Formats: sequence, C-alpha cells, structure tokens
Amino acid sequence: MVAPVKPHRPRRQRGSLNREQVVEAALALADEAGLEALSMQSLARRLDCGVMTIYGYVESKEGLLDAIAQRGLRDLRLPRPLPGDAEALLVSWGRALRRTLIEHPSLPVIFLARAVIGPGIFQGVEALLRALGEGGVAPAAGVHAIYAVLIYTTGFAAWEAPRTIRQPQSDYAANWRRAFASLPPADFPLAGGVLHELGQVASDEQFQLGLTALAAGLAAGLAPK
Repeated sequence: MVAPVKPHRPRRQRGSLNREQVVEAALALADEAGLEALSMQSLARRLDCGVMTIYGYVESKEGLLDAIAQRGLRDLRLPRPLPGDAEALLVSWGRALRRTLIEHPSLPVIFLARAVIGPGIFQGVEALLRALGEGGVAPAAGVHAIYAVLIYTTGFAAWEAPRTIRQPQSDYAANWRRAFASLPPADFPLAGGVLHELGQVASDEQFQLGLTALAAGLAAGLAPK
C-alpha cells in the first residue's frame, strides 16, 4: 500500500508577520483552547511559520504571556463619562474588568500566576486615579482601592470560569442537588435548605453582591474625614 501523502501547507512568506499579529494569534489560541494549549509550537502552527520565527517577535513564553495579558486589557471599556463618586467608579471598574476577563478567559489565569506590569497597566491606573482624584481621593489611597477591586474581580473570574462559564449555570446547580441527594438530609438541615442559593454562588448576582459591598467599604474609607 502506498502511504497517504499529507497535503503540503506552504509556510508564510518571510516578513509577512509582525509582533501585533503574533500576540493577537496567541491570545485567540489561549482563549479558544485554554492557556495550557498555548506553546511556541502550537502558535507557530496557527500562524503557518517556524518556531524560530515566533522568537523573532517575543523573547520567551513568559514574555508572550505578559504581552497577551496586556493586549487583552486593551478591550476593557469603562463607561464615559466616568461616574463622579468613588463608590460608583469602583463598581464600574469592577464590572468592566469582569466583562473583559470573561471575554478573554486566559487572562485571569495569567494574572493569578504572573506579575504583569507594562505601559497598558500604567495607562489604566492613571485614568482611574485621575477620576478618583477629581472626587478628592489622594493617589496613594486610590491605587489601593483600585487594586482591591482588581484582585476581587480577577479571583471571582477565575472562580466562576469552571462553574458557570465553561458549562451552563443550570449544570452547576444540578451538581449541587446531585451531591446533596447522596447525603442524609437530616445531617444538613441548613445547607439543604439553601440548595438553590448554593447553585447561584458563581453567578452575576454573587459577583455584584461582593463588588458593591467592597466598593461601598472602600469608598467610606476614602471619604474625607
């Protein structure tokens, strides 16, 4: 028997790539297949080029992760005009960040594993500090409030991803009911009574509950004494 001949895929022409295209392709691959699927080899296959071509645009896998994290944040859209008071601004910041992290599910994983710092981060911090400053909040206090919301939102996005993003929320709720069905109900009278609520702990409502409470507490601490 004659072995089947694999179709020839011509390599991309030299000079037809740029760094932006490499980063865009890496972000798309990580979002579609998961961060564990992103490697220099898989990215080269996606771009129809050699692995060494990739290294001509990014110096390492770590540098690539930082680049795609900052690229993903460019899709973050805060409302315009920004709210005038600190509490509303922090809530808007958290909501906008969560939308971006859901759109790019690879980002929470990167942010929890790497200390991403770069020009885009500074630009975002600058814009938020400026808005808080217009309400009388000092930059030193404002930056800690900004990062309190960022840390909460990133953690929540990572928490909800396997529960209600990569599967329907109804499936997550059904898992709670299924697990409880194997237990003696008399041993868990309180937990058994809130099974419906337990199925909602990775929901938008749960996120809003935590975010609004956090923003209110932060704003109270930022208010002039």
